Amino acid sequence: MGFIQCGKAEYSTYFFVASIVMFLSTLCCLTAFASPYWTKRYLDTPIDFQNIGLWELCLYKYRHYKDDLQIPYTGCFWFWTNEMYRFRDWIIPPWFKWVQAFATLAFILTIATISSLAIAVFSTFRWQWKYQLIWCIVSFVIFAFELIAIIIYGIYSQDRLWMPRPEFNYLSYSYWFEFAALVLALTACALFGADMNFLRAPYAGTASEKHLNDEFHHSPTNGSHMQLTSGRNRRPQSEL
Repeated sequence: MGFIQCGKAEYSTYFFVASIVMFLSTLCCLTAFASPYWTKRYLDTPIDFQNIGLWELCLYKYRHYKDDLQIPYTGCFWFWTNEMYRFRDWIIPPWFKWVQAFATLAFILTIATISSLAIAVFSTFRWQWKYQLIWCIVSFVIFAFELIAIIIYGIYSQDRLWMPRPEFNYLSYSYWFEFAALVLALTACALFGADMNFLRAPYAGTASEKHLNDEFHHSPTNGSHMQLTSGRNRRPQSEL
């Protein structure tokens, strides 16, 4: 364990590396959250469906079997546009809503974490182990939420009732950015935990010494207290 000097500021190596890893996790999480490429259609296959993300769907002359008008849809559509109201129940089944929910919670916590780390870079509370513990816990929660999101999506994205001809589709880069984000969040969690143990070490040593002193009823002032007591009870030589 060492220290990194940046100008006049000094950072522990664990904190410095964890902050960089968390920043990379934030970039991956933001890319996965905003880009519409969780699932994509293979080339040289029917292109009526092109790609889909958490909030957007791209089609090319697509006609949905539930549409009475059989209107062909071409372009990228946000899920809550007027054009998509007929297909909203199809596009957003219950399992997909859970994916959106966990991905959104992970994104919010990621933004909150990286914002607090940006403040900590210019503050001294980064040396307090309690804040390292908070970052460690939040990073693990982010990892858990992102893991749940990609597991649910990875299983149900091949459902034929959701997306027609899933054999022509594959999990695209947005999905794997989410996977990279959770790996980086778990790495940051481990680094924050290591930094917490490093910062707690002096306090743990002091507490153990105090515990040993209490066990043996030892106090550093006992000797002086005995001297003062014996001196007070001693009779002056003039009275002897």
